[in-house]
Formats: sequence, C-alpha cells, structure tokens
Amino acid sequence: MTKPIHVVDLFAGPGGLGEGFSSIRKSDGSRQFQTLVSVEKDPAAHRTLTLRAFYRLLHDSGMGMSAYYDYLQGGEHPSCRSDVQHLWKQAQEEALCLKLGSGDGNRILEDRLRKELAGCNNWVLIGGPPCQAYSVVGRVRNRGNKNYRPEEDDRHFLYREYLNIIARFRPAVFVMENVRGMLTSRVGKDRIFGQILEDLRDPTKATGHKGPRSVMSKKDGYTIFSVEDERVYYPRSIGLFDSPAPLEEEEYNSFVIKAEQHGIPQARHRVILVGVRNDIVTHLGASVIATSIQMPRSGDDVEMTAAQVLDELPALRSGLSRHDSKDAWYATIRRVAYKVAKELQRHHSEHIKQDDRERIAEELLEIAKAPHEELDRRHDSKAKLRPVGPTTELEKWYHGAQNPNVQGLWYNHEARSHMETDLARYLYCATFAKVMKRSPIGTKEIYLDSLAPDHANWKSGKFADRFKVVLEGQPSKTITSHISKDGHYFIHFDPYQCRSLTVREAARLQTFPDDYYFEGNRTEQYVQVGNAVPPLLAQRIAAKVKQVMDRVELNEEKQAQAIQA
Repeated sequence: MTKPIHVVDLFAGPGGLGEGFSSIRKSDGSRQFQTLVSVEKDPAAHRTLTLRAFYRLLHDSGMGMSAYYDYLQGGEHPSCRSDVQHLWKQAQEEALCLKLGSGDGNRILEDRLRKELAGCNNWVLIGGPPCQAYSVVGRVRNRGNKNYRPEEDDRHFLYREYLNIIARFRPAVFVMENVRGMLTSRVGKDRIFGQILEDLRDPTKATGHKGPRSVMSKKDGYTIFSVEDERVYYPRSIGLFDSPAPLEEEEYNSFVIKAEQHGIPQARHRVILVGVRNDIVTHLGASVIATSIQMPRSGDDVEMTAAQVLDELPALRSGLSRHDSKDAWYATIRRVAYKVAKELQRHHSEHIKQDDRERIAEELLEIAKAPHEELDRRHDSKAKLRPVGPTTELEKWYHGAQNPNVQGLWYNHEARSHMETDLARYLYCATFAKVMKRSPIGTKEIYLDSLAPDHANWKSGKFADRFKVVLEGQPSKTITSHISKDGHYFIHFDPYQCRSLTVREAARLQTFPDDYYFEGNRTEQYVQVGNAVPPLLAQRIAAKVKQVMDRVELNEEKQAQAIQA
C-alpha cells in the first residue's frame, strides 16, 4: 500500500501486539502498519507503551537512536531533551492512559477516533480485553468466594468495550486475543464464548450502534476466522450471510494458537479471533480469506528452547534477603548444596530411584565444591565490541535497533533476592531438572523435610506445581503475571545461578527485543511482561493480516479502474 495501514490498539499493556504489527516493513523500509492510538489504563505499562512509541518515532526520524539509549543508561529522559521533545509529544498523543468502560475514558477515545479515522475505512483494530475473569486460575479463585456472582463481574464483559469500537468505527479487520479459558468460561449455565462470537458477528445487533455509512451495507457485520484451521470460521452456513450455523463446542479449540508451534520459545496457548468485515468477505470470498490467514507451523523438531534464547544473557547470582554480599551468597549456596546432598543420600524416597538420588546428590556436591565465580546480581549495560554481529533472523529480532557490532546491552536484567530456604529449594529443583530433564513433582519428589515450605497443608497434594524449573531443552512454560509475586514457578535451569528468572529473561521468552525497556518497579515490569502478547507471534499474525489488506487494496484498485474505463 502507498500509505501505512492505520492501527488502533486497545487494552495494549506494554505493547506486545502493537510491536508485532509495527515491525512489518514495506519494500522501501517504511512501516506497513502505523499505530494511530494505543490505550492502556495501568500507569507503569502506559509509560512503557509511550517510551516504545517514542522509540519507533525516533527510529523513523533518521535522527539516530542516542536519545533513547542514553536514557536507558541513566541519561536524560526524552521529554527533557529539546532535540527530541517534538517526538516525545507525538508519542504521548499516540499512547493514551485511559480506563475503558468509564464514561470519560470512552468519550476521550471515541472523540479521538472520530478525528483520526475520518475518511478512513480500511484500518485494523487489535487488542486483548483483560482476562482475569476467563482464566482458569481466576475462576478457581472466584469459586473460593461464596459471594462471587459471574453475571455481576464486569470483567466478563470488558470485551464489550472492544466490541463498541468495532460497532461505531467498523475496522476492515480486527484481531482479538485472550486466554484459552475464554472457551469454557460460563455466565450462569451458558458458555460465554458462543455469545462473544455472535456479538462480534453482528456488532450492530449486540450494541445498537450503527457504523459509518461508508461501510454499512446489507451484508453488515463480520466473519470470524481462525488462524489455525481454515475449515473453521463463524458464521459458517450454506449462504454466508444467512442465519449462522453454530459451531460445535469442540471446534472452539480451532481458535487457539499454540505459540511454541510458531517459533516462540514458550508454550503459550491463546485464543486469537480475526474478524473481517463482510463487505470484504463478499468480494474476496470466505475460503480465500480463511486460507490467506493460516499460520504456518514449525515442527516439533524445530521448536525453540529456553536455553537457545537465555544462554546468551550474562549469568547472574540471586541475592540474599538479609546481609547480602558475594561472599555471603557463595557461602550459603555451598552450605545448602552440601546439606541437601547429604540428606538425599541418607533418606529413602518412594518416588525417586536410588541411582537418580545419587546422581542429583553428586551434582549438588560438585556445586558445593565449585570455585567462587564472582557473579553479579545485576547486569550493567556497557558496550563491548563483538567479532560477529547477529546472523539469524531471531538474533536480529532480539537485537532490535542496537549497533550490530556491539554486545552486552541488556536491560531489566537483575536477579531477585531470596530467603535461604528458597535458595535451597531452587538449588535442589534446578539440579533435579538438570539430571532428570524435568521438574520435580510436588511433595512426591521435593520430599525432604528441610525443603518443605512453611505451609500447614504443603503435604496435602495441592501444591504439585508450586516449584517449577524452566527446562533448558524445551520451550518455556507460559510466562504469566504471577511471576511478579515470586519466582517459584520460574526457576532458572542453571543451578549454579540458583535463582528465578529476571524480567529480561521473561521478556526474551516472550520475544521482546532486548532494547524494549519496561518502565516501573520490578514487580510492575514482571506484570507487564506476563500479560503481554509475544511480539514475534504478533508479527506473524500481522503478516497474515497484511495479505488480506493487500487483497482489499488490489480489489479496490480494480474497481477504480473499471469505473474509469
């Protein structure tokens, strides 16, 4: 297209979905998609979103990237620099801190979109309405509240704020992301997913809002496509715009994308709905669109592993919650390694073979005898020349806009502090995983009394997954916002580092480029990373959306030529 395709990003978080769309380039190097507006209510995530908008504007300005990297290394904030203040103001206009669902938030956004989208019919809406009410963990928590009523939980219906924008402004395409739990979530006896599909199919009926006259027609509404199965879209009936034929509930899983099957080093399973406006579906054909947006899968033998994307990062040690120093930390690690090794050798287990216990104990004793390595807790970004720049596409993606001849610039890479008891558990679990190639299973395999957490019901069997290692030879388990609370579910696979993942490591598993900086305190940074859409996955979805938009443009060009003829 001669002009970039406008994008509006709702419930944007730190901007993972928008980053993927913004990364698509045309043959001349300019951006294929241009974010008009992104919206996020969380102040820390909004600051991250604004800073990344500035990054893109600065990158495209031809002024160089020093204003951005200087800030990341402790220099002036871009808003304080006279040479780039105009770009910072543009970034602030793009990234809005608004609470959708509130009167003021909705009004400000709708006023802005009326202005920005005037005369623009073929634009793209992206976003993922908050998912706490749909997630399996959230529903378990809600069941523990005897006063909880799902029909009174506004979070079930935040997708309607997304729907309202579709109804009022009619994008050519929308991409909606959410947790897999959306498929099985119920309000009363009814699964909510079927209602969501029906609302998205006919936004006028669902909201009462009519869209712009320029895109309204007898075939008003949307067809919802899967990026995983070209045979599944909604509505699917003999006549495309007749009364919709309901999908079977088992077909709902066709809307789930498994990130590890698409080159992402993480087993992240999410619902992706791609809606295409029905005037476009009429001209192009549902089957053509369904085929166009299918995501090619990588085979199991080429899945990206955690080690492939984490090994490049500098090794760090965890900290001690009290009286931390390098010497004190190493003394603690040696002490607990020796203690746990001897206990393993002495105490029988019904679930771990004696030979395996011996192997784990021997590995722990090696750690206890290891020399002092002078590991730091925090990586200080200092430029170092590298003999060879990034060569693979994935390496280039992670490197971002950094100088390809420089290595060592990793941000948000700082290890947490832990209590000695947690260090003992992390050391045992990581060593177990190194030897056994899997995480230990709850109290069955974390069976030593000295490793038992201070929970009255630890041995009840309810905590089988309380301590999990990110295995080096597999894609990571799903990075979630729970990583902000503790590191128990995300233990680094290297027992010599004995710690949980840093923000940067979690961000790498989410495929954020290394120069993507997360604002806020460390807890806020973890939440942002855990809630985000992996940008590289978003880029691959965006490439498929581009194919549809290219067909739209080609069709309109043919129509214009026919009129002129």
